[in-house]
Amino acid sequence: MNKKIFFVLPFVLISLVVGILSGLFRIGWSIPIGEVAGEHGALMTGSFLGTLIVLERIVALKKKWLYVIPVISGLSLVFFILGKQAIAMSLLTIGSLGLIYIYIDLINRFGEYYFYVMMVGAVGWAVGNIIMIVTPFYPQAAPWWIVFILLTVFGERLELSKFLPQTRRKKVTMIIAISVFMVGIILPYHAIGKFISGAGLILMAIWLLKYDIARKSVKAQGMHRYTGSLLLAGYFWLMVCGFLMIVDFETLYNYDAMLHAFFLGFTFSMIFAHAPIIFPGVAGLTIRPFHDTLYIWAILLQISLAFRIISELLMESQYRTISGMLNAVIIILFFINLVIIIISKQRKVA
Repeated sequence: MNKKIFFVLPFVLISLVVGILSGLFRIGWSIPIGEVAGEHGALMTGSFLGTLIVLERIVALKKKWLYVIPVISGLSLVFFILGKQAIAMSLLTIGSLGLIYIYIDLINRFGEYYFYVMMVGAVGWAVGNIIMIVTPFYPQAAPWWIVFILLTVFGERLELSKFLPQTRRKKVTMIIAISVFMVGIILPYHAIGKFISGAGLILMAIWLLKYDIARKSVKAQGMHRYTGSLLLAGYFWLMVCGFLMIVDFETLYNYDAMLHAFFLGFTFSMIFAHAPIIFPGVAGLTIRPFHDTLYIWAILLQISLAFRIISELLMESQYRTISGMLNAVIIILFFINLVIIIISKQRKVA
């Protein structure tokens, strides 16, 4: 077991819980969590996901000093709770710069093109963090955090699919899809940017549906089918997010629906899909903690999110609040279920 993760993992897990509670507060639940209530996006994207992604990458590099990077980004949680947003965002910025360094190291070692894709994602995280330091305005930072999560996942899927045939058409269409998305992000979002980036998201989703190994995995059995099914669900939500960017329904919650189609639908489908692989890998365990019970939370996540987005587009505030709570409970129960499976399988191995 990798004992060094015990300095970091508590920050990751508590950031997830606090981030979920802050999200519930924002949609109308009376939860006494103080000033941290306004930091939902930074907690979920940076303190939780960013720290976890850094941790996942440094495990393979075998350099002990690199563990200081996720510790720094994880400590942002403490300062968010204390109401020191500027310090917290500065720590996340250091974490994102550390992740850029890690990808530069990987590029120098291996020179693989998918590390370039992931490095651009890390740059997106850094840009979003810097925006929050200079002008603490979440709507300006959010598109860059989408860049971070999307290109990290996209790069990891390229890495896992590297043994599939690499045709010229496949690479050219990939470059076009990413380029369209990035052009839209660079342009002003509320002018023409959201239409172009939305089209880019749809193109990237179509590319993943066509070329990703998930299409083969879903035809297999056990954990491979589970992972493949969630990946395909995530690509569907990526298309929904792109569609909501392009077609503004002019409802009160349209922007929120778009964000959660990505950060809940796409991102958490990816987390649910990869969690049985990532968490044991980070912890240095050799087991693969999969059980069919994980399907329960995977399916419920898709249903509750569809309920939430429909409620938001119809401006049904009460149903939006209920569906948000369902999202939160399902995510927490998924991780509890996963921990139980890990403990059970590890005991059997022991």
